Amino acid sequence: MDRRRRRRAFHLLLATGSIMALVGLGWGVFFAWRGEWPVAAMELAMASLGVGVIVMARLRRPRAASWVAFLGLAGVLCFFSAFLDVPTEQVPRTSHVFLLVLALCAHHVFRDEKPWLRYALVGALMALFVVFAAAPLQAPSSLAIADEVRRVGIWINLATAMASLLIVLRLADTDIAEHRALHRALRDALSQRRFVLFYQPQVDAAGRIVGAEALLRWQDARRGLIRPVDFMQAAEDTGFILPLGQWVLQEACRQLAAWQATPALRHVRLSVNISALQLRQPDFVQQVEDVMARSGIQAGALTLELTESVLVHDMDDAVGKMRALHAMGVRLSLDDFGAGYSSLSYLRDLPFSEMKIDRAFTRGVVRDAHAATITRNLLQLGRDLGIDVIAEGIEQEDQFALLGEQGCRLFQGYLFGRPMDVAAFSERIATSP
Repeated sequence: MDRRRRRRAFHLLLATGSIMALVGLGWGVFFAWRGEWPVAAMELAMASLGVGVIVMARLRRPRAASWVAFLGLAGVLCFFSAFLDVPTEQVPRTSHVFLLVLALCAHHVFRDEKPWLRYALVGALMALFVVFAAAPLQAPSSLAIADEVRRVGIWINLATAMASLLIVLRLADTDIAEHRALHRALRDALSQRRFVLFYQPQVDAAGRIVGAEALLRWQDARRGLIRPVDFMQAAEDTGFILPLGQWVLQEACRQLAAWQATPALRHVRLSVNISALQLRQPDFVQQVEDVMARSGIQAGALTLELTESVLVHDMDDAVGKMRALHAMGVRLSLDDFGAGYSSLSYLRDLPFSEMKIDRAFTRGVVRDAHAATITRNLLQLGRDLGIDVIAEGIEQEDQFALLGEQGCRLFQGYLFGRPMDVAAFSERIATSP
């Protein structure tokens, strides 16, 4: 989830938690004043749930906050609708209306969950609304709120539900507007040549630069240099990643050809990240072949970095294309190794030439014995499979030294250089051991 989307989900969770807290507290005090303590306890429980959602959202735990908010609030609403807000001939039920608002919120907040899970949750909430609205579902209960209170509650509940609905719609509209604006800005940036590639060194055990990873940056006149985390999700969502990814591949191969024409840089390999949408293009292999032919680069100097996500949708299609690329001499790298669940089978069955150990393991390798054991085993796995292993996220000398003792021979991280423009990279390699 990119920063813009995280911010929107954060605000929506804060709004949801605040509404739960205020409504629950207000009704809780009212029913406590009337001496109806069981109902007051339920209202205060909802208020406490809302406070919990706000706290978790502020602690940057949006996923946990989302599930607590939606499952907890759905449970409270169902209990209210069945046992407390019991319809009579004089006063209808209204608590179930919040289930529709909750369904709309769920559709927005859970957009990064698996589609079946997202729509199952939305569908379940809407189905509960239909049941309470269309069926005379009620349970005889001594907890049922008196009609005289519910007559006033109808207006409060409906007003609160409508206000909540407007807040959610406003947030959704803002999100859509920002999304469209960002897409237009991306399209204009590509046509006006505002994208640039930066290069982060990859070094061997002696600290010599042997390769680089090409990293995309957006040079915006107002916001300065923008990293992919702030725009790549929008590019993926709109399909703009296809022309952008094609430009990155062309620019990377053009730069690689320039290096291969320079004796001091002829040995440098270049890695390029490939998205799932790019690989799923029917003519992707032909695109790579055409770019390589136009640039005149040696195939073995180009590495395409893939994550497990590229293999999720159509494994057979992805495997066929990867084998075709491998046959052309292009190296394939499995990025963020260890972050998923099926990496071992991928390494065994697919033509990867390289894997990258995720920074989650290298970051704690010195202080955490478990992380050190994992990196040692991954390095041994790479040796057994006959593929190169790159340790990412190396920022300290003690990490470099320990991984070197474990047998790691390739490294990448801020210790050896941050992503830099081509001029700085050429200067950096000139001073390399």
